[in-house]
Amino acid sequence: MIDANATIQQASSGMAPPSWQVLRARPSFFMWSAIGGVVFALAAIAAAIYLFTSGTIVGIGVSDQTPDNVATFWFIVDMIVLAACAIGGVVMTIHYARLMGSAADQMLILMPEGFVLRRGPAEKDVTTVNFERVATMTPAVRNGAVLLDMRIAGSGKRAQVSLDNRFGSAKKLTNEIAGMHAHYVTTLRGSAQTLQ
Repeated sequence: MIDANATIQQASSGMAPPSWQVLRARPSFFMWSAIGGVVFALAAIAAAIYLFTSGTIVGIGVSDQTPDNVATFWFIVDMIVLAACAIGGVVMTIHYARLMGSAADQMLILMPEGFVLRRGPAEKDVTTVNFERVATMTPAVRNGAVLLDMRIAGSGKRAQVSLDNRFGSAKKLTNEIAGMHAHYVTTLRGSAQTLQ
């Protein structure tokens, strides 16, 4: 059983055993993500200004002969979509700028018996996975999200842990963690057969 708080304290104090791999969040990940949000918001604002000043309308079936009421409808739709994109960029910027402030608190601790993922200073930001409780673990990518799909031993319930690139390549890390789980299961089975 992994005690998440004790593990985090030990890793934070630099007293992690050699069998642990402690990965800290890279502040550059949050900085570039926040800059990406700014760029996205500015691009949406620039597109809205261009459409407004040029009188260009983007829509299905819009041409020079389009009636005014249909053209107005598509113009309003264009502005709403671009406003939503600009707001999304601002929200993304604020989100990653706030996370940048807690980058020192974020870490991924890989251990032979599982891992602890800390995405922020709060208790709710901590995820602990004990390999002994996981029957299967498979890396997956769905809708751009890099995941570890798990089936819980005994109950058969499914669980997921998502990773992003704040600790390094998320795909590489999910493959490494799945390999560690496979090694743990193989070692556990081998020791159980030895005892029989």
